[in-house]
This record gives sequence, structure tokens and C-alpha cells, in this order.
Amino acid sequence: MTAALRLPPPLEPIRPEMVQVAWLLQEMAKKIEEPLGSMLRSILGGGKLLRPALVVLVGQTFTAPQEPLHDLAAAVEVLHTATLIHDDLVDEAPIRRGRETLHMSWPAGATVLAGDYLLAQSAALVAGLERPILLKVFAETLCTMCTGEIGQMFAAPEEQFSREMYYLRIEAKTASLCAAATEMAAMLAEAEEPLVAAARRFGWELGIAFQIMDDVLDFTGDEARLGKLAGSDLRQRLVTLPSLLYLEQSESDVVVRTVLSGPGDGEHVQAAIEAVCGSGAIEDALAMAQAHIGQAQQALSQLPDNVPRQILHSLAQYVVERKR
Repeated sequence: MTAALRLPPPLEPIRPEMVQVAWLLQEMAKKIEEPLGSMLRSILGGGKLLRPALVVLVGQTFTAPQEPLHDLAAAVEVLHTATLIHDDLVDEAPIRRGRETLHMSWPAGATVLAGDYLLAQSAALVAGLERPILLKVFAETLCTMCTGEIGQMFAAPEEQFSREMYYLRIEAKTASLCAAATEMAAMLAEAEEPLVAAARRFGWELGIAFQIMDDVLDFTGDEARLGKLAGSDLRQRLVTLPSLLYLEQSESDVVVRTVLSGPGDGEHVQAAIEAVCGSGAIEDALAMAQAHIGQAQQALSQLPDNVPRQILHSLAQYVVERKR
């Protein structure tokens, strides 16, 4: 798996470090009893590894020690994988990264426990660093992610169509973990508090932009590249920024609101995708993502000027230019 590690182009300079993180993930999974072990080996480290890369690069910016940095990066990826398992179950998503999601073949209870197991493993990895402040950030982030998901579930129908609710959701879902990754890496390197805050701001803004781009690609991306069905958010009746911007300028819309209000077949979903893509909403969403990347790069400029920081700058721009 490590030999075939597929990294975004900006991360090629740190391939050796990312291979080491992927190896740690696989070694951890090898020690887990079956049937859980083989399942986890097949999914751990299978994505872009963006979050562990943030740990490695921010840590390198401050010259953090390599071994604990790799352990922290692995912990962040394990936490991310755990949340994906739970999210897919809650959202009833059938496909993730081009593969059938776990809950499609395992009972719901076993799927929840698999995610819980990974949460425990990630906490153990952070605890092993023997830095209580890191464990505190880890726990607070997990609480933020959980309360964000629960808040979305219990939000009133009219709240789903507000920008405020959208941002609250993506801040809890994506920005909080990216911010924790960069913050903990800076803390591990014992950076000064203003630099820790700048590192956290970088991760936060990057995470918001990343999620906006995910939402855009749900409308514009190629299914083979995305590894999931186009319009997945619409099929799950999830209001994302492109559809929200479209509805703000199309008060008489019926097509998109119909899909978002109930089960829609493929034909209705495709019509909704075409309506949003032809409205200018995609371009507006892209501009908002780029604005957040600008904020991220501004925060990044406060960190030491070296090669890892330059890679982070390139990675930030890649986030809004990627196709999957």
C-alpha cells in the first residue's frame, strides 16, 4: 500500500515522511484482531492524507522531532477515518473513495463500534506523546465535530437554508480537524503562542476552503475521480454552498428545492445539478473558497520562512484547484 501511495502533487517533496505515516497506520492495523483488522487495513490511509500532511509540514516548519511528529500525523488520520465511518453510516452513503462503505456490508452496530475503536486508537496515539495539552485539543476537537453533526440533525428545516447553518456545519465537520492538526503540530514543536495561533488559523481557513471545494466538486467533478456518485449531497438532501447560493438568487426555483425536500431519482438530481451549474453559483462558491485560502496564506506568512512553509503555501492553492 505504501509503495502505491497516491499523494497530491504539492506533497511529493515529503513522500518519504508520508510513506512512514502510512506504514505506521498499517502496522497498527496488523495488530487488530479479525475481522476488524483486515477491514481497517483496507481503508486506513486510503485518501489524500491531507490532514497528516498538515501535521508533518507544520511540524517541519518549526523543526519538530520526527518520530513523535509521525505518530501525531497517524493519530490525526485515524481520527479522520473514524469520523468518515460514522458519517457514512449517518448519511447512508453507499460509496466512499470509489469503494463500498463499511455499513453497506456490516451491521450498523458493528460499524459504529469500528468507528469507536479507531477513536480510541487515535486517542491512544496522542496520549503516547505524553503532552496533556495535545490530548486536550484532541478531545475538544472531537466534541466540536460531534456537536456539529448533532446540531445539523436537529436543526429546523428553515435553518438548513441559511449560510450561518452551512458555515457552522463545515466548521465543525472539516475546519476544526484541520485546525487541530496544525495547532497540535505547532504545540509539539513548542512554538510560541502567537505562532501556534497562526498555525491554527491557517488550518481553520484551509479546512473551510477544502470543504467548499468538496461541495463544488459534488456538482462539477467526474464520478471516476471523485470515487462517489455525482450529486451525492443532493441525494442526501444536504444543502451545500453551491445549492445555497443558487437558491438565494433563484427564489422561484422548483427543481433544486424538490430534490432537497425529498427522495429524488437520478433524472431530478441531474436536472438540479444542471440548474446550479448554469446559474453562476459555482463561480461564486469558488471565489469564496479562494478568499478563505487567501486568509490561510496570510496566517501562514507569520510562520518561519522555509521549504515546509513554501510547500504549505502550494498545498493551500492546490486545495482550490484540485479536480477530486
